[in-house]
Amino acid sequence: MRAMNRPRWKAHCLAALAALPFLAAQAQTGSAGTADSSSAGNEPPPAAAEDSAEGKQARSPWLLVPLISSNPKLGTSLGGMAGYVTKFDEKSEPSLMVVQAQGSNTSSRTVSVGGKFYWNENHDRIVVGAVGGKVTNDYLDFLGSGQEVRSDENLHAYFMRYQHEVFPHWFMGVQGLYSNYGVDGTDPTSEQALDQAGLAGVVSSGLGLIVTYDTRNNTNNPTSGMVAQLHNLAFRDGLGSDVDFDVQTAQLQWYYPTSENNTVVVHAKSRWTQDAPESKESTVELRGYTRGQYLGRNGLTLEAENRYMFKPRWGAKAFAGVACLYGNGQSCGGDNVYPMVGGGVFYILKPESNMVVSAEFAKGNGDNRGFYLNFGHRF
Repeated sequence: MRAMNRPRWKAHCLAALAALPFLAAQAQTGSAGTADSSSAGNEPPPAAAEDSAEGKQARSPWLLVPLISSNPKLGTSLGGMAGYVTKFDEKSEPSLMVVQAQGSNTSSRTVSVGGKFYWNENHDRIVVGAVGGKVTNDYLDFLGSGQEVRSDENLHAYFMRYQHEVFPHWFMGVQGLYSNYGVDGTDPTSEQALDQAGLAGVVSSGLGLIVTYDTRNNTNNPTSGMVAQLHNLAFRDGLGSDVDFDVQTAQLQWYYPTSENNTVVVHAKSRWTQDAPESKESTVELRGYTRGQYLGRNGLTLEAENRYMFKPRWGAKAFAGVACLYGNGQSCGGDNVYPMVGGGVFYILKPESNMVVSAEFAKGNGDNRGFYLNFGHRF
């Protein structure tokens, strides 16, 4: 395990890049209709009026949702998402197009666009995303040296994943990722410190294959079924990458309903890297931890979550997990193990498309913790 007072720019960039496959947003818009003056005395009772308003909001294709994340290492980030939901045919899952903007109290700013699209009676699916922004950080104790360093970082990244159903529940496809971020000191002293630490900009460009087995009853808020994925990315100089390296990932999500209102979810993920530069190695991906704070050649994540619907559109969740980093002489034990517990609530914004917004708090070891208000479930 390599844990240090790692520059925030790596954590910001890693978090933004990791979010690319999941660029999506939603919330309800619109207002309750007013009673027609010609129908005085025939207004529905308050409860019926409320149901009618929720029905109109649920049917609206437009989505808006605030975004909040806060942890002691990256500060507080505020933003919002706007999206549009549509269906290309009756049998396909709802498709979603989104725009997202966020800013933090460290003067970081990012803007993302993307979408998830399902068509051909759910036989084809594609996820696309792009993110750009600027991250500004002040370091009072740069890498524990006691030196004050200020840096500006520019980020541009793009992601695409396409899959086609080749057999019932089996999907095969291709994916690609391009990222480019540069780091500049805002004064000669800061520039020299960054150069001495080897913190230069990196261009990564890779292509890969993906195989998915998916039996979930829906993709946004599943209550039964499972999804298993195996995929890779090969970053090569011939594709524009500064460094040749490989990343392989295996992931399983299993949804088991224990009652009409309760679902138990199990999530397992393993990520392996080969010849990857330090900033592209595996990191702890659990809620409550900052991406990029802890790095290792390979990573393993195990999580369990219980989701209980206590009202038709309101639910509560409790979760726990553990992650470890290993490889290059490290093993899954001791200081390389990272536990986490947490809980939260979620609200079904669009019942017909099973889209939700979640508020969660997670606590890891030491001062690792975080609060999140965002679109969807983590898995």
